[in-house]
Amino acid sequence: MKVFSGEFGATSILVLIFGAFLASGIAAGPVRAQDPCDVDENTIRMNYSLYAEYWRNKSFDSSLPYLRWILKCAPGFPGSSDRNYRRAVDVYEGIGMASEDADVRRTYLDSALYIHDVAVPNLEDAGIEADPFNWIFNKGRFMQSHSVELEDIQHEVGGVYRQAFDTDASRLEPYYINFIISDLVLRDQKTNAIEFMDVAEKAYGDNSEYGDMIKNWRGRLFTSPQERIEFIESQLADDPNNVELVSDLFNLYMDEEMRDMVYDLAPRLMELDPTASTFRLIAKMRLDDGDTDGAIDLYHQSLEMDGDQDAMREVHYNVGIAHQQEGRLSRARTSFREALKADDGYGEALMAIGDLYVAAVQGCGTFEREDRAVYWLAADYFERARRLDDRVSAQTRSRISTMNQLYPTAEDKFFKNWTDGESYRIDYGCYTWIGESTRVR
Repeated sequence: MKVFSGEFGATSILVLIFGAFLASGIAAGPVRAQDPCDVDENTIRMNYSLYAEYWRNKSFDSSLPYLRWILKCAPGFPGSSDRNYRRAVDVYEGIGMASEDADVRRTYLDSALYIHDVAVPNLEDAGIEADPFNWIFNKGRFMQSHSVELEDIQHEVGGVYRQAFDTDASRLEPYYINFIISDLVLRDQKTNAIEFMDVAEKAYGDNSEYGDMIKNWRGRLFTSPQERIEFIESQLADDPNNVELVSDLFNLYMDEEMRDMVYDLAPRLMELDPTASTFRLIAKMRLDDGDTDGAIDLYHQSLEMDGDQDAMREVHYNVGIAHQQEGRLSRARTSFREALKADDGYGEALMAIGDLYVAAVQGCGTFEREDRAVYWLAADYFERARRLDDRVSAQTRSRISTMNQLYPTAEDKFFKNWTDGESYRIDYGCYTWIGESTRVR
């Protein structure tokens, strides 16, 4: 007998082949042997071709016996794909929906659902790759498309889409994320809906489409921040060591400026989430509230946890601000210089040193010619910040303009015998700690 390659498309060829099998004493139906799968490739092609032809002609009842044999003995034939399992869904669905008997329809639709469940593991057992996401997602679509016949399991659809999300969140479109949340809310599972939104928000990161949708849902679930605070507080009462709940509540307290509550919760957050970012967050809060030494201590602890360059820059800068607020100008400058080691073009730190020198003049209080000369050095730092960091250019221009009005006058320079452009060192009197040189202008 001649072997045909690929799929057999012509009915006449099938008739000839099927006739040959009948002539050799084989009954109609899948070709059988003592071991039904211990057959040659021609037998596989025969069964595949018979089921495929019936399937194309939508003769699903006739297709089913041969298709079952293929799923058992050669599930990936031909080409090692999930094509035969996909067609099995069509066949069971087609037979079921053609029946006027509701019980028969349900039986065949249940079989189609079963195919969705077993396709991937069965194919993998046969060494054939399959896409789990597609099979899970298509199961949800299948259940939705038969909402009348499968009415009693429609409450499971949201869970199926959640499985698809857990398998590959990036491939699940916003509608289905919306469906999962909506389904949970409609079934009065508000807690589960909120937990899923938190997971989805992290999965989609900065994607504005998903972010806006989730924000909208939160707005519908909670009419006020206070309502969300009360909800999280109730959850935390049942799960006091849940770091995500503690973190969410902490941020809400911060947003609502509930400072007493923030301070009460801060120790628990640092214990449950002892990360550099947590310590920096609380340190900044303490700095803003005037607890400079407490802020400095937490900032130093954060540096021991994380050596990230951007973090080091910000930490050293804020430690400098804390020292400056306490009048420790030399120590503040040391911290600002550490920030510049992390980023030598950090305009905020350069401006901060210039501001320190202005503060030093104001602190000395004599405003003699030598005092006014310190403004030249302050202007050096403002100029450098302007050149290196566009983010502070407007601020530096304003400071430089102010310095120009405070420089020593021409008369001052005459009496001190200062010549424009010459080097001048600031290291005298109460400016000994500065120890830097500038130029006369």
